[in-house]
Amino acid sequence: MNDKENKSRLETVKEFLIVRMKGLLLTGLFVVIPFAVALWMAWWLYDILTVWAIYFAEHIKLPGWDGEETSFWLKHGIRILSLILIIVVLILIGQLAKLTLGKRVIALTQKLLLHLPIVNFIYSTCKQIGDAVRSSSGGMFHQVVLFEYPMKGTYALGFVTNENKESFEVTEKIGCPMVSVFIPTTPNPTSGFLLLIPRENCIFLKMSVAEAMKLIVSVGTVLPGQKVPEE
Repeated sequence: MNDKENKSRLETVKEFLIVRMKGLLLTGLFVVIPFAVALWMAWWLYDILTVWAIYFAEHIKLPGWDGEETSFWLKHGIRILSLILIIVVLILIGQLAKLTLGKRVIALTQKLLLHLPIVNFIYSTCKQIGDAVRSSSGGMFHQVVLFEYPMKGTYALGFVTNENKESFEVTEKIGCPMVSVFIPTTPNPTSGFLLLIPRENCIFLKMSVAEAMKLIVSVGTVLPGQKVPEE
């Protein structure tokens, strides 16, 4: 009887340890993965923005440059300097854009780009996205709305990207005000799709965009005003 009890206790302990280890492994993954993805994205962006400096150093035969044998610190010193140069140039362009002469130069450049085939489509699309992101203090998303989707009785959260106060072809065809709403996917809100919804079918919420984003990313586990759980 004692042997059976001992075996039962050992099995219980083993099961407990296995479950505990699985829980710790999943917790570790959920902690490490966001950091790893953030670091990878930062490194990718750093490499894309500064790789031109390495090619430049190779072509001008920079003192101390020895091709593949060049030291790690020299290469990344050049990359960091090029990144600082990019930041300075962007600041100067931003300052120039606020001056009358700068505005005229930018407007002239825009007109030139808009008259070039293919380039005009790419430029106008990027400019519209940039203007949408820059407009309003809340960024591209103006407000959080709730509406019935994908069937009656079930509700989805979305972000208003445009209230379409000016009439256009869609509102004229439908015959009522339509709100442009972006529905993000869960748990990756960077993808999603656009819906045009009658304004009367939208429930405008007081919830902030940040709170709604937390709710979506957490797959509904973090409610507005609630702290993110440790595990």
